[in-house]
Amino acid sequence: MEAAQSNATGDLRVQAAGPLNLVETVRRIDEIASLDHYQSEMMTVVRRLLADGGDVHVVTQTVAHVNDILTQRLLRLAETELGQPPGDYAWLALGSHGRGEQVLSSDQDSAIAYDDGAQQEGAEYFPRLAGLIVAALARAGLPLCDGGYMATTWCHPISEFRALFRGWVERPEPGALLKAEVFLDVRPVHGNLSVDVLDQILVGGGSKGQFLAQMARAAVTFTPPLGIFGQIRAKDSTIDVKRAGIAAIVLLARLYGLAAGSSARTTVARLEAAAAAGTLSHAGAENLVGAYRLLTALRLRHQVEQVGAGTAPDNLIRLDHLTAEDRRRVRDGLRDVRDVQQVTAMRFATHTLT
Repeated sequence: MEAAQSNATGDLRVQAAGPLNLVETVRRIDEIASLDHYQSEMMTVVRRLLADGGDVHVVTQTVAHVNDILTQRLLRLAETELGQPPGDYAWLALGSHGRGEQVLSSDQDSAIAYDDGAQQEGAEYFPRLAGLIVAALARAGLPLCDGGYMATTWCHPISEFRALFRGWVERPEPGALLKAEVFLDVRPVHGNLSVDVLDQILVGGGSKGQFLAQMARAAVTFTPPLGIFGQIRAKDSTIDVKRAGIAAIVLLARLYGLAAGSSARTTVARLEAAAAAGTLSHAGAENLVGAYRLLTALRLRHQVEQVGAGTAPDNLIRLDHLTAEDRRRVRDGLRDVRDVQQVTAMRFATHTLT
C-alpha cells in the first residue's frame, strides 16, 4: 500500500457537499492515496449541515459515521495488501470516535483486539495493519493522539484486554482510571471478533463504589473558568470550550450513565439514561444537555471557519466575537456545569479520595 501515490480513482475532491456524496466517494477508494482533501470536504459537509439547521448531535454523529466508513475502506485495502488476517479481530473506536461525537479537530483514538488463537502470527500482522491505517488516517486529516491511544500502541489479544479492563475496574487508581475512561467509549468499527465482554466488564464496574468515586473525582477536575460571582474568566476574551465545559460534561455523563447501568455511548443518551434512572436529576441532565449542545455548536462553527481559511482547527472561542445573547448562554451553561460538579463532589466525597 503506497500512501504517496496520487492517482487513486477515489479522489476525495467531491463535487457535491452532502454527506452521502462523501460517503460514496470514500467507498470507491481503490488505494490509500489522495486523502489530502478529506478534511476540507468534511468541513464542507459540516458547514452545509449547520447552515441547514442540523442538530449539532446529528452533525457530530455524521462526522463519526463517515470516518467509520473511511476506516473500514482503508482496512479492507490494507487486508488486501497484507493478506488474509491470521484470525478474527476488531478495530475499535475509542474516545469521541467511540461516542460518535467527532468534530473537525478530533484526533485518532483506536485499538485492535484479536483472537487469542492468532497470538503468534497476530503479533506481527496486526501491528503492521495498525501502522498502515494510522498513517493513512493522519494523511486524511485525523491528527495522531497525543496520549498514544491508537492501534499502533493498543494492539493486543482479546484476553489481554479482558485482564486490563478487569484491573481498571477492580483497582481504580487514578492512572488506571484515565485509561478506563477512554475505553468506556469503546465501539467496534470493523472485524468479526466480538468484544461485548469488554462492555460488560465496564458497565459492571458501575456497581463498584470505589470505581464510581474515582470517576467522580475525574469528572470534577475540569472546572469551568468562572469567577466567584459566576462571571467567565477569559484570557484575552478567549476560552477553550473543550476544557471549559465540554470535557466536564462528557465525564459527568460517563459517570452518571454508568451509575445507571446504561451501556449508552453518546453523551446525550447517557444523560437521558441517568435522568430516567434517577442517578441524576432531570433538571441537572437537561441543563447539561443544553450546555453540551451550545458549546458543541460554537465549537463546530468556529472550526468550519478555520478549516475554510486553511487553519488547523482548535477549540479556542473568542467571546468578543459572539453576540451578547450567546455570551450570556455560554456563561449560564458553564454555571450549570459547575453546579452539577459541586453536587457530584459532595455526593461522592471526592475530597476524601487518594
